[in-house]
Amino acid sequence: MNIIKDSVSEILKQTIQEVYHIDWGEIKLENPPKKELGDFCFGPFILAKQIGKNPAMISGELKNILEKNTNFLEVTVAWPYLNFKLSYDFYTELFLNESMKIPNVWAWKTIVVDYIWANVWKPLHIGHMCTPNQGQVTCNLFRLLGYNVIWDSHIGDWWIIFWKLILAYKLWGDKEKLKENAVNHLFELYVKITAESENDETLEEKTRAEFKLLSEWNAESIELWKEFTSYSISAMQIQLDRLNVKPDFDIGESFYEGIGLPKIGNYPDLQYKMSDIVQELTQKKIATQNEDGSVWVIFQENSKIPSCILAKRDGTHGYLASDLAAIKYRKENWNPEKIIYHIDVRQDLHFKQAFEIASSASWIEKSKLFFAGNGFIALKTGAMSTRKGNIIKLEDLLDEAVERAKKILLEKNPEVSEKDLKEISEIIWIWAIKYGYLSKSRTTDVIFDWDEFMTFDWNSFPYVAYSYVRALRVLEKSWISLDDIKSSQVNEKFSTPEQVSLYKDIWAFNETMLQATENITHHNIVLYAYNLAKSFSAFYNAVNILAEEKEDKKVLNLKLIEKYIETQKLVFEVLAIKLPEKM
Repeated sequence: MNIIKDSVSEILKQTIQEVYHIDWGEIKLENPPKKELGDFCFGPFILAKQIGKNPAMISGELKNILEKNTNFLEVTVAWPYLNFKLSYDFYTELFLNESMKIPNVWAWKTIVVDYIWANVWKPLHIGHMCTPNQGQVTCNLFRLLGYNVIWDSHIGDWWIIFWKLILAYKLWGDKEKLKENAVNHLFELYVKITAESENDETLEEKTRAEFKLLSEWNAESIELWKEFTSYSISAMQIQLDRLNVKPDFDIGESFYEGIGLPKIGNYPDLQYKMSDIVQELTQKKIATQNEDGSVWVIFQENSKIPSCILAKRDGTHGYLASDLAAIKYRKENWNPEKIIYHIDVRQDLHFKQAFEIASSASWIEKSKLFFAGNGFIALKTGAMSTRKGNIIKLEDLLDEAVERAKKILLEKNPEVSEKDLKEISEIIWIWAIKYGYLSKSRTTDVIFDWDEFMTFDWNSFPYVAYSYVRALRVLEKSWISLDDIKSSQVNEKFSTPEQVSLYKDIWAFNETMLQATENITHHNIVLYAYNLAKSFSAFYNAVNILAEEKEDKKVLNLKLIEKYIETQKLVFEVLAIKLPEKM
């Protein structure tokens, strides 16, 4: 929804009717190849074909009428296009009389966002700058636009690693450490049992025995699973809270195994477990059971998708069966318009297989399944090794950001109080890292560089936050209440290009948000926030705001600042980043 473009289209449509007596349909306005040519341009090619006239002649005839319209500052013809520069009066009229309405026509539609993909035994690491942050923006964006959004963190709480952990805990576990920070303690146990297994072959057999106990509903095993999972979710949420990431549900992979483990949360019960999924796909001849008992899916040759295993010969299931069970579960319970998967882009083939199978089984249309893969992120020191315990913990990354921030802030302002130093360091620099990551294209591999992320220059969070805080201070120093600014009637018009530029960028909000939903392009939202801040800074430097003697002019500018603040707040609510009140 672009009310500026819609208004120009309506004027042009009425003029065409007046000149050529044709009730013209949709007007297609474009952006001129050069900004100085105008705000919009119109190519009358289809119109020319219908009325049998040269396109340049039509543009000339329309120009003669439209240049008398006070809505236009200038109308020119650059063969054969008709170019429009809108008047300051036009922009002022829209600004004072049209409210920025966020489209909200999808209230009855549901979106499921599958994201985070953390494991209960593994600390959140630098890689969790990716799926949690990207996924949370998707959740916030679709909810802003009126969708009912289901936020599912898809916790890893099953498979052989989990059975190893139960064994390791029985051998070397510490109850107090588990309560204090389950993720860290379980990770220590995982590293230890991995190392011990290289020298003790009996541990593998004991691991299988733990799986048998758990699947047979052994009371001790069930209690350990529950403690591992619930304590780990709580420990992980502490770090996710620092990133403003808050899933609705933590539905674990074990849930789809269907052995009746207790639910960690209030979500619908399971109807079809993994074994049911395998049976259905076999009956529908989408999957085939081999002589050794394993079940495979072989795709049509023209799909160019390689075959994959659905169930092992011992009857256990892999990740594919789990994800298929999740697709059917979500379809049956929430009937989503779309399921969006935020996960490492290297899982692309796995989800191509899952989407193809789900579509072939007629559970859900393939067009409703969207793989929003993200690139890899690492420090300059290189890749991580989970087996050896060599990972870059997210907690450590964020703590280091705060410490680095304190040094930078003290250099810039040695007089800053300890309280302000702590508060500003926490707010600015953790969000600076998140903003810096989200500013990259979702599929781009990122080598994390402190100097790039922790800067006050150009497209950075400190730069944007500073312009926001400056706007707050202007309103504060005006001594006019926010209610009075909003309700005041003014008779002034915009008189500078900086006012108009800021207003146009504010109005680009809806279009930016809608475009971001098409291919989940969150970096364009960040770019919009930066461009909006740049427009405000140019306006602030060019327009005499508080020293303006004419009250109507002052209030008009304050109205524009208030709208800038409101818009930037909405942008950062979508980005799940908190804007500071002071810097």
